Amino acid sequence: MGKAIGIDLGTTNSCAAIFENGKPRLISYKSGETTIPSVFAIDEEGNRLVGHEAKKQAQLNPVNTVQASKRLIGRNFHSKTIDKVRQVFTYELVEGESSDILIKVKDQVFTLEQISAAILAQIKQVAEDALGEEVDQAVITVPAYFNDRQRQAVRSAGALANLKVLRVLNEPTAAALAYGLGRNLSARVAVYDLGGGTFDISIIDIKDRIFEVVATGGDTFLGGVDFDDKVMQMILQEFLEQTGVDLSWDRVAIQRIRDAAEEAKIRLSTVSETKINVPYIANGEDGPLDVDMELSRARLEELTGELVDRTIQTCARIFGEADCTAKDVDEMLLVGGQSRMPLVQSLVTEFMGKPPSKGVNPDEAVAIGAAMMAHSLAGQSDDGLTLLDVLPMPIGINKTDGTMHVLFKKNQPLPDYKTRTLTTSKENQRSIMLRLYQGESKFVEDNELLGTFVFSGIRPAPKGKVQIEVTFHIDSEGILGLTARDKATGQTVESHLKLGKSAPGEGKKKKKKKKKKKAAAAPTPPPTPLTMPTSSLAAELEGKGPARPEKKESDPTAPLPDKREPQVIQPERKTRLVKPEKAEKTGFWAWLKSLLGLE
Repeated sequence: MGKAIGIDLGTTNSCAAIFENGKPRLISYKSGETTIPSVFAIDEEGNRLVGHEAKKQAQLNPVNTVQASKRLIGRNFHSKTIDKVRQVFTYELVEGESSDILIKVKDQVFTLEQISAAILAQIKQVAEDALGEEVDQAVITVPAYFNDRQRQAVRSAGALANLKVLRVLNEPTAAALAYGLGRNLSARVAVYDLGGGTFDISIIDIKDRIFEVVATGGDTFLGGVDFDDKVMQMILQEFLEQTGVDLSWDRVAIQRIRDAAEEAKIRLSTVSETKINVPYIANGEDGPLDVDMELSRARLEELTGELVDRTIQTCARIFGEADCTAKDVDEMLLVGGQSRMPLVQSLVTEFMGKPPSKGVNPDEAVAIGAAMMAHSLAGQSDDGLTLLDVLPMPIGINKTDGTMHVLFKKNQPLPDYKTRTLTTSKENQRSIMLRLYQGESKFVEDNELLGTFVFSGIRPAPKGKVQIEVTFHIDSEGILGLTARDKATGQTVESHLKLGKSAPGEGKKKKKKKKKKKAAAAPTPPPTPLTMPTSSLAAELEGKGPARPEKKESDPTAPLPDKREPQVIQPERKTRLVKPEKAEKTGFWAWLKSLLGLE
């Protein structure tokens, strides 16, 4: 049997660690890096690239480069959360047969599990090269606020990467494991985890080798990439004011500016001012134009303060759910790269009444904790490590009035099970359908549809005479399963899961109408200039820069009639951006390839 490792599968970067000779250590590339960018791409020659190689060419190939895919994994194509972010990505999203999200790259369609599997396979290969042994087992971490479908998807990705997933472990819990390593603690800690794409807060009691989660919560759409976007928006707006050129019309320019924004944000954690310089970003009337501006830490905090405030508000809510105050918590651990931001540390100190702990490395703690758990679960240790986790969000079934009947409450200790009895409503009914949801709203339409369970092969009988006892069980990872049996005969009832979108007006009585065959949903193309979030900048700057096309029947500032089929309206003005065909003449692409080391 091969080695077992811990993997921190991140939104922007991933890393792995192993526990050997009584100590954990990060696994590094031959070049010395301990992280791999969570990026997948297909280049112009059709080669599949992962990690550093994929990120290196992202500026030249943004449409065929998949970044931050963790935000989409396990989601339904029609969920409200996807509607919020679908048009931010530069790659094409396609609806699958079961309303799952597919990604189209270079005329090839991939599932989110396949994208994550490619990243995991790269990590596996790097680990095998570094250790000189086969790696076939892993503990993979996920945000504490991931729902059942997302956890299942990560497990599937691990299997596709030829890894036996020993456990899907919550990131804050993994960090707590790293913090408690060999310290024989008896303490209550709070883990503030602000990573590249998600935010989690968990309150955990540590008693020697027993780690018990008291309460957890978070936001799967709040992370470092949102801070980068704030800086990027500022750069685009200032550049438009200075030059009259709207760079949001050029995806290559957008990618270069996003990278520059991220680098500036990182530098401002250690310095008070920094320069942002992106040369040769567009052609002006007098020649090439550069992005050249200064950004101060104070300005960055002004731009992103609302995001940090959101994390503090979530902390206050979770502390309330745990029925404790900051005084009841011994330490606040900061995890995730974005937690290095001075404003984060300042507001956490203010909230807690004391500085956060320096007991863990924000970038390494999650992978190290996962490695400890992998070492224990693989039978390579008899350390008696015990984890007692909780359910991050309620799970329930739909009621006839559109509300959710909660089966498992939020912060329910795991594992757990519940039984419910279903009965037939028609003569000789042979199947029963049951939809399951997860989320914190009392209305099912605002929660995530986990899937529709269909119980089939029910014995023929008058309506109401057959009773099916369904047992819902959630394991220690927060993953849901169920079994069903006929109460009268004791025979198991066959069940299978159908994934798909919920019907409009879920749970409400509606008049029967003849079903009309719907046309297949069209793919969602990458953002166009008029659908990109930054494309409204010119309209906001009255009298500054080139005007937008006159509003006609299709108003680019009005809501799109169908978000899955955005209208592409060509501008009536000429832009002064660097176009690929012109760039070849100016030598721009050759210059940029040289700058990025792609020659």
